[in-house]
Amino acid sequence: MRTKTRSSPTPGSFIELTRRRQLIDCAIECLAEAGYAGASLANVARRAGVSKGVVLYHFRSKDALVETTVEEIFRALREFIVPRIEAEPDARGRLRAFITAQLSFLEQHRAQLLAVSYILVSHRNRRGEFYLRTNAERDARTAIGAILEEGQSRGDFRAFALRPMAATILNAINGALSEWVADPSLSLHEYAAELVTTFDLATQTKPRASTSRVSAES
Repeated sequence: MRTKTRSSPTPGSFIELTRRRQLIDCAIECLAEAGYAGASLANVARRAGVSKGVVLYHFRSKDALVETTVEEIFRALREFIVPRIEAEPDARGRLRAFITAQLSFLEQHRAQLLAVSYILVSHRNRRGEFYLRTNAERDARTAIGAILEEGQSRGDFRAFALRPMAATILNAINGALSEWVADPSLSLHEYAAELVTTFDLATQTKPRASTSRVSAES
């Protein structure tokens, strides 16, 4: 997530950083419980036990608070996912790690998932654009696209159109998350296992003819 809050003061002391962290956590709780409309500055202030003026000191508008909240959620998500992807020796393993780590993190952080979901489908800029959602989708496509492109260049994956495959993988992940939001009793671990199998098969190279003949003859 690359969106930066342009209207927030630069955090300074430890106390200010702690307060900002508290307000972000309260914003996440408000969003998870009451949706985008429920995360007003007044509601966030009430939950934090401070005045609305305190919130406005740290975040000079709801836009600033929302943008920072999204940044923090995606930062935590990246910090969880990236080491798991980088630990894999090849693109097939990285694709598996991308899928399983995303679902694992969000299963452990349901409030963050709900908060960012409500923000991305509701928050617009002055031109009416869903710019946070656009940025998030672009960044996710770039990340998965890099894995797919690497896999093709090294022969780990078959030839396929990169953008449609990346979009299909991301839509499948988002679909699993939507199912889980609707029914928290569903297992994202099972969803992850099925998605890994599905896209492992969808991207694998075809067996070589010589290998097939040897197997048939033996």
